[in-house]
Amino acid sequence: MASRPAVLLTTLLLCAYSAPARCACDNATRLSRQVDALLAEYERESPPPDAPVTVTLGLDVRHAALDQQQSTMRLLADLRMTWYDPRLKWNATEWECDSAPTSAWRLWRPDVLVLNSAAGSAGELWMRARMHNTGNVSWITRLDVTVPVALALADWPQDTQTCTFEFGSRLSNKDEMVLEIGDFKHVVVFEAGPWEIVSVSRQEASWQRGEEQVSVAAWSVALRRRAPAHVLGAGAVLLAGALLLAAATALPPHQRHPLAACASFIAALWLITALLRLPGGRACPRVLGVMCALCVCGALAAASAALVLRVARLSGPPPHYLRDLLSRLSTVCRLTPSAESCVWSESGAWAAAARLADRVLCAALLLALLVLLAVHLL
Repeated sequence: MASRPAVLLTTLLLCAYSAPARCACDNATRLSRQVDALLAEYERESPPPDAPVTVTLGLDVRHAALDQQQSTMRLLADLRMTWYDPRLKWNATEWECDSAPTSAWRLWRPDVLVLNSAAGSAGELWMRARMHNTGNVSWITRLDVTVPVALALADWPQDTQTCTFEFGSRLSNKDEMVLEIGDFKHVVVFEAGPWEIVSVSRQEASWQRGEEQVSVAAWSVALRRRAPAHVLGAGAVLLAGALLLAAATALPPHQRHPLAACASFIAALWLITALLRLPGGRACPRVLGVMCALCVCGALAAASAALVLRVARLSGPPPHYLRDLLSRLSTVCRLTPSAESCVWSESGAWAAAARLADRVLCAALLLALLVLLAVHLL
């Protein structure tokens, strides 16, 4: 076991060895003179001599939001760019420092921007870049860009919208600049409003610009809508309409119209209020289709009740095939007409046929309601 004086001596030697480098990096005046001497003959308009220049990108997403009226997605993020410039190498031992910050406008910078942006700003030159003694340069640019997005509203009000932000150069081709995506993981710093970030995926591709190929790095940002009130309201309206129609099937045909009309009115009222909050999209929202079907089911329930009453009031002799059908089905289910139906009709066969039609239509209506509930829940 080492003695205590030996441990103290080793600690002092380590501190003495590391102190000059730390003092040199902390000495802003000396470091500034060394950077000025390094950049005295530096041509910032000329790219690094080693072509193609490989630029490694990393996207730090801070906030994303969707504008439904304009069908655009706005992104606030930091774009981290790293490249190699052999003209910026120095001896770390002589400088006693292995990295130094400098203004970005003093260096050559890759002209990387958002190719599919509709509006926005990026690449503030007042942001400082950091040079390393190995020749690597890193620079962070603040992005505030807006990109058109094709709305996919099939799952509204629980829909997820995805937008791709494509980064590339408008001046350099693939032989002059190659974009790579680094292992940097995005970190969401701020998130609020009716949308939340679900995922941020990345991919590398190429873009054909005339006869040239351009290296492209893309990030796809997926947003999920926060609309618990719309979800709850849609479910409540659908359940209320379904219960009204189910209760209408238990009533006689001449008492079924008020409940069917009330179910259709509730669905139609929800559709009017929902369409005011829903912009146009290329896909029909599923919940709107379900509400339209519920409205139609209410109308069909009232129409079927009127049809049953009309059939029960027929006075002419029924055809033979109808009598044969009723006699066969009477062994399976009870088709004995009620006293009220017999009063309306001079023929008991028409009353029995009306009762059979009423049962079939009510069963079809209940089956349609179950399908609508299943579609809404799934």
